[in-house]
Amino acid sequence: MQVILFRHGKAVSKDIAGSDEDRWLTEEGKRDVERVSKCLPKPSKIFSSPLRRARETAEILSKVFRVNYEVLQELAPGKLNFETFTKIAVPGALYVAHNPDLEKVLEALGCKAEIKAGGAAIVSLAPPKLIALINPQFCP
Repeated sequence: MQVILFRHGKAVSKDIAGSDEDRWLTEEGKRDVERVSKCLPKPSKIFSSPLRRARETAEILSKVFRVNYEVLQELAPGKLNFETFTKIAVPGALYVAHNPDLEKVLEALGCKAEIKAGGAAIVSLAPPKLIALINPQFCP
């Protein structure tokens, strides 16, 4: 079973937004998400963290892939871990969430990799392995 772990795009700072929850994507962040999306297979479903920057990322991906997205509280910062992820994992789905949570899930799969803002990791859950790491600087 393959899934895509997607880190939200670059966002404005907490000081500018007023709170961590209200941070929105920068123009560069939006471009990075679009660019990386072109390097990914079409997901079966898209799930997003409830935070604004993740939802904005999911909206871009939803338009690109013509797949609706659903907000999951389990993807909020500090809530996602490997055990939680295995409970919400759907074959072929894409999950928009945050670091360090995403990288901890990768580590639990035996993959040590850095997902940059706006980047994605395609992983196999059975057997557990990293199939591809796609960060914005590597996509045309």
